[in-house]
Amino acid sequence: MAPVFDAIASDFDRFRTPPSGVPEAIRSAIFAATRVASPARILDLGAGTGRFGRAFIAAGDRYTGMDASFGMLRQFQALANGALLAQADGSQLPFPDGAFDLVLLIHVLSGTSDWRPIVEESRRVVTAGGAVVVGHTMRPESGMDGKLKRQLQSILEEMGIPWQRPAGSRQGALAWLRSHSGRHTHFQVASWNVSATAQEFLLRHRSGARFAALPDHLQELALQQLTKWAEKNFGSLGAAFDEQHSFELDVFEF
Repeated sequence: MAPVFDAIASDFDRFRTPPSGVPEAIRSAIFAATRVASPARILDLGAGTGRFGRAFIAAGDRYTGMDASFGMLRQFQALANGALLAQADGSQLPFPDGAFDLVLLIHVLSGTSDWRPIVEESRRVVTAGGAVVVGHTMRPESGMDGKLKRQLQSILEEMGIPWQRPAGSRQGALAWLRSHSGRHTHFQVASWNVSATAQEFLLRHRSGARFAALPDHLQELALQQLTKWAEKNFGSLGAAFDEQHSFELDVFEF
């Protein structure tokens, strides 16, 4: 998957930048919910381009951003010169046991079916009294995004392309972490209103790693069918529908 992320790194944040203040709110909420003192030793696993990690760097934490994609880390470095970054596989972390106070898994678990080595390694490198933090953006199932995702999945399955259900991977990982942690806290950090359009979804999905990994001709065929479906069901690709998005955290203390 790393080569796919390398290819889309320069365009990845175009439709994925969190609203102003959300990364800072995430950092504050994590420290409020745990016994970890700031500044902390933090491993951001799947740090990507630093959309969330830059808030921890700015606050003076001893932050390490890790990703399998060199292209994503290069984008991160360009936006946060001097950040401590490491290219590595999340299922084989190059760090000793108990090396970090916090391990962040933000927008990571939905993108992989092989989640278990990742959470096992995250648990291994967290010190006693530390925490593994899982973060995810929630969108309404009945909203524009939810409807288009379900239709795209249906189109791909009709084309004979097996398509992973992201929520299944995340829920499996959360269940494992709950069973191994001493304390689990779930809460919403922030919410915001969005005017969602099919056009934005189609543009954003072209730079989604799992979709971008498909052969080009299959991507085009699937998006053509999805475009026709969206025009029929929403009137036009630019029709805007108001919906609320939120960011939620699951904090597992050990």
